[in-house]
Amino acid sequence: MRKLNFRLLFVCTVLAIFASCAKKGCTDPQALNYDADATKDDDGCEYVVVPDTYVFTDADGNNTVSYSGQTSRMDMLSEMVSYLKTANGSNTTPATLDANTLLAMYDNSYTGWSDTNLIDNGKQLKSKTALNDAGIQVMFEGWMTDAATGSPDVTGSYLQAASGIEWTQMIEKGLMGACFASQMTSNYLAGISTDDNSVAVDVAAGKYYTEMEHHWDEGYGYLYGLQPDQGVYDLDVTNGDVLLYKYYAKSNFSDIQAPIYDAFKMGREAITMDASNGGTNIYSDVKMREATTIKNHISHIIGQKAYDYLKGAADHLDAGGERNGDFFHGLSEGVGFVVSLQFTYNDGAPHFSYSEVDSMLETLSNGNGLWDITSSELNQMASDIEASFNL
Repeated sequence: MRKLNFRLLFVCTVLAIFASCAKKGCTDPQALNYDADATKDDDGCEYVVVPDTYVFTDADGNNTVSYSGQTSRMDMLSEMVSYLKTANGSNTTPATLDANTLLAMYDNSYTGWSDTNLIDNGKQLKSKTALNDAGIQVMFEGWMTDAATGSPDVTGSYLQAASGIEWTQMIEKGLMGACFASQMTSNYLAGISTDDNSVAVDVAAGKYYTEMEHHWDEGYGYLYGLQPDQGVYDLDVTNGDVLLYKYYAKSNFSDIQAPIYDAFKMGREAITMDASNGGTNIYSDVKMREATTIKNHISHIIGQKAYDYLKGAADHLDAGGERNGDFFHGLSEGVGFVVSLQFTYNDGAPHFSYSEVDSMLETLSNGNGLWDITSSELNQMASDIEASFNL
């Protein structure tokens, strides 16, 4: 196992303020393959110290971090959104989009990706949507078909349905939650306790990571996967990322940016320490605690943005503002985040169930949709979200 930070006392003194150092008692420390020079506690156990960067190697120096599949899916959604936006400003009927192209992008039967590495690479957005829930997949496919074949009502520069809903925002913000957040909160980090952490997946194939290490990295990749430098993040460089990272990097989330990054690093360090000793569970409580921190913070981003857009639309109406293209654009972003509420984490359950989200969507689409929605209805939904997330 690689050596830990020798400035342990100083680091832990500082990081203790942020709950960044943790340990778990050892019953038989002599049986573990610890670094003889590493600083240990009174029980003979090493501290888990959060690394400076998200860079991890095995005993032979091989990189054990891999999340290329996550980067691919983020690139796919980014390119799909760019394609959807080509119809903005067009008032033709049907819109200047092709439904088959959108559906092919979704299941990656598409061969026109600008990044040729995405073509037939075995990755797709559809299979990762809502843990492969067929009903929700069909819902997104319906929106894609409607965007291309429905009757557009372009107000300003946005392609919107006659109801005011902007399809692009529904698909983009909805898949942020249904695909990316869901994979973090309900798949990779949710199942981390039962993954194998004793042996590398396939050394011969260059897969030097354990199953547990890899699943943790895949969760990391759904947030940081488009950052240009693996292992570090830059709030000023989105690198084309218009997805979760775009919102994570905003100044109003400055209080959770470092904690999310540190939680990913610390959880991975705990997993790696156990893996280095043949898959022990000595630091299991550390990784589970950090996983919960990540899931709560990612969920907070979704809840906060859903609230912000709904409340902002309500305030706009209460101030006598008109229902124009910009109003529908912003509120449509909120509707997309409402879709994502069912993929958040709240002590083992989502903040809002599928049926609760469906009820909100029904309210938003009743009658003439966003043309008819009232400020009181928007305020009620915003208030419910505020209460659930304790905003």
